[in-house]
Amino acid sequence: MVFRNLKMISLLLFVICISHYLSAKSIDSNSSNKKFDLINYHNVGNIWLRVSNYGFFGSGNDIQPQWPSLEYPGGSAIDYLYQGALWFGAKKVRRNLFGEKLYWLDDNPQNRDDCIPASNPEWTTDLKLVVDTLTSVGFDGDNNLYEFLPAYNPLETSALGQTYSQYNIFDRTMSASIREQRRGEDDDGDGLIDEDPVGFGFPLRTTENGIPDEFVDLGGNFLQDQTLNDIAAITANQDIWYPLGFVELSYDENEFYNFSQENDDDRDGLFDEDGYPVSEQDYISYYYDYSPFGTTGERDWGTANGNNYHGNEEQLNIRVRQLSYQWSYDYIKNLVYVEFNITNMNPQDTLYDCAMGVYMDSDVGPQAYDDNARSGDDVSSYVSGEGYEFAYTYDEDQDNGLTTGLIGSRVCTPDPDSLEFACWYWNVTDGPDDLDPLDLTASPTANQKYWLLTNRNPDTDKYISLREEPNSQVNNPGDTRYLFAFYGDMQGMNNASNASWNLAPGKTMKIVIAVFPGENLAELKTQAVWAKDIYETPQQLETVTLPDTFPHYIAPEPPAIPAMFAEMDEQGNIIHVYWDNRSQMDNYDTKTVPNENIGWQNDDPDLDSFVDNYDSTVFPEEFSPDYPANWNPNGILNPWTGYRLRHDFQGYALWGRSGNGSQEFWTLQQRWDKHETAVDEADYEVNLGSDDYKYFGGSGSMWYTDMGLPNQNEATINDVDYFRYNENYELVNYEVGDDIYGYPIYDPAKMITDLPENIYALSKDDQSLWFKHPNLRDDIYLALYDDKLIPLEDHLGENSVVEGVEDESHIKDRLSRRYYHSTISNPPKGVEYYISVTAWDRGIPSVNLESLESGRDGNMKVFYPGPKGSSKMDD
Repeated sequence: MVFRNLKMISLLLFVICISHYLSAKSIDSNSSNKKFDLINYHNVGNIWLRVSNYGFFGSGNDIQPQWPSLEYPGGSAIDYLYQGALWFGAKKVRRNLFGEKLYWLDDNPQNRDDCIPASNPEWTTDLKLVVDTLTSVGFDGDNNLYEFLPAYNPLETSALGQTYSQYNIFDRTMSASIREQRRGEDDDGDGLIDEDPVGFGFPLRTTENGIPDEFVDLGGNFLQDQTLNDIAAITANQDIWYPLGFVELSYDENEFYNFSQENDDDRDGLFDEDGYPVSEQDYISYYYDYSPFGTTGERDWGTANGNNYHGNEEQLNIRVRQLSYQWSYDYIKNLVYVEFNITNMNPQDTLYDCAMGVYMDSDVGPQAYDDNARSGDDVSSYVSGEGYEFAYTYDEDQDNGLTTGLIGSRVCTPDPDSLEFACWYWNVTDGPDDLDPLDLTASPTANQKYWLLTNRNPDTDKYISLREEPNSQVNNPGDTRYLFAFYGDMQGMNNASNASWNLAPGKTMKIVIAVFPGENLAELKTQAVWAKDIYETPQQLETVTLPDTFPHYIAPEPPAIPAMFAEMDEQGNIIHVYWDNRSQMDNYDTKTVPNENIGWQNDDPDLDSFVDNYDSTVFPEEFSPDYPANWNPNGILNPWTGYRLRHDFQGYALWGRSGNGSQEFWTLQQRWDKHETAVDEADYEVNLGSDDYKYFGGSGSMWYTDMGLPNQNEATINDVDYFRYNENYELVNYEVGDDIYGYPIYDPAKMITDLPENIYALSKDDQSLWFKHPNLRDDIYLALYDDKLIPLEDHLGENSVVEGVEDESHIKDRLSRRYYHSTISNPPKGVEYYISVTAWDRGIPSVNLESLESGRDGNMKVFYPGPKGSSKMDD
């Protein structure tokens, strides 16, 4: 026990030495002494959730300004979270410093040290193995403890020395977006697929560790080393290609653990330019409950760490990759998914009977209220039953109509139907105790957290089961917090089954939760089901450590967000808006018509897909009925019709809103949509009259106003070098007299063969400007141009040039790009004014999905109209 007391004294001295860190309330992300990264929050949807790189989400008191923490609706200044966190527990065999298993000397040991290894002469076969129940938490609000920390945290300062100073700044939360990159695509045009993701690109798992047979040659390799055969395998198996889940997260040969630092994985001079994001706003971070550098001693943070034992014996030795996802699309904007990839980094020991919890300390109310006013009138509750199983919190008196929502959380994978659930609430300061989880004298347990995680109540005076008594807090609000937990059959150590939840050494398990709001309980229940439906097929407990090849979050998407430039006149009376046409040119949505509907067949002559409809003199060769590539016995559309219908861009909208309310308060300023061609109209009603008829036109309030696109003119001889889509969505030259919309961005006279000798002596912007149309201002061009269309070295279009010759399709693509111009007159004076241009599509009427619109935040600009008004408030 002397050693435990010395340990306590050492910890107290250490706390004193670093107390200046604890007093800091803000986090300087630009400082080499940065502690944690808490500056990022989801804001493309309608629920603004802050995330971190140390096991919790929400702001707590760890950053200033504090808001948003979990703001709903976004922009409303109403918040629903103080701090939420990951809690993870398991059973772990205890070992000595030599790695030997330990056994109790007595069936009823009185001292934690009453144990010996099998090498001890006193050992006998009837001695019981020492198995500890351990829990690591992202945040314990009652004890102010943090046990999941990034690799580079202040506890490593002395141990790492110069290495800490060098890499701490890069140990951060990373971001990625499908607005910029796509899974399964060659984003940078170098011939490789997904080879340079954000941060460090882990190698793929081996066949033994579960990589699908289709990618067996990639197993154990880095994606930047892919071969032509590998590329062919990826291309042929896009429906199961999910490299995010295929990577080997137990890889331990990166001695600096700088997984979040920008990296040129494929050694092409570009960083993180070809990855595999999931949503419009991905955040990714890594953290640990142990020191990956092997630094010994306590590894916890917070004001109570001097009383908390979290040294080598109390650590589970798990590495966590946390990912969170959000979209701006109307039908999914009220969801945030948080994925935890938990890897057992123990070299020998399985973690048995794992249990996970989501801890939520909500503090619901207006951000302008003080802490007590927000937290003192909260109510937590629970909805059980098949398809549900979620916890939620709300403000009981709704703050006089200001705080009307509810916030819930649920698990999406592992399969909720294969899990056991628990949910507990307690009042502030009554939190569970596991400060010394190896203490044999504690009653009834030294690890109250693990008990709660596995649905056992260590103190009936403090903890109430919301799953059993969901109305226990109704009419009794307070500063509540809840622990929503799930676990297996708890037989994993002695009688493991498919319902057990064990994690073997080097294995990674995937857990996904959803956080979602509602305005009433009925809406919240609908959102809970919707969150599970959008996630789609979950893994089972027995497969949760294998690569996940099921599609998830496969939500239909709107067209790409237009690039936009805007400026205001000096009097603040007119805002000029310019945007490009990438939304219509880069538009090919495979979800508009699923693969199952496309392909030739020879059974039903009433369908468009009947093979006798093929005419080799009309059809492009790539859509010919080659067997078996273009055959599908269930196809209702031939491949050419499917190709045309997948071009579902429909139009643009110009929006404005004042800055004195929720982000939902947008006002439509103008709207445009394309004129339908005769081929469009025929395609929308293809197969009309057959039993397999589906309407492929559009639906929703944005659909089919047929106003035409902006800035319509008649093509002249000066336009014949530019390209447009014809009725079959082929790029063809304009002819004199054609309708033409917008204005050219690029100069058709500027070709790679005519480069000036000093082109590479210019700045990157000036290199791009060389391709600009002479009638377009430089500042507008630089805001609108697409670097993928610049065929120069160190630009994203560099791989379009082979032996000095630019690919013809690349030239056509560049010369099809145009821009539009519109204005907003007399914007409101004296308040911030936001503008945005969006693009929208036809929707998918066959599945009751109306027109989808791109996110208004994607190119939003902020102005302050008035005399000498500012155009740069968003800079």
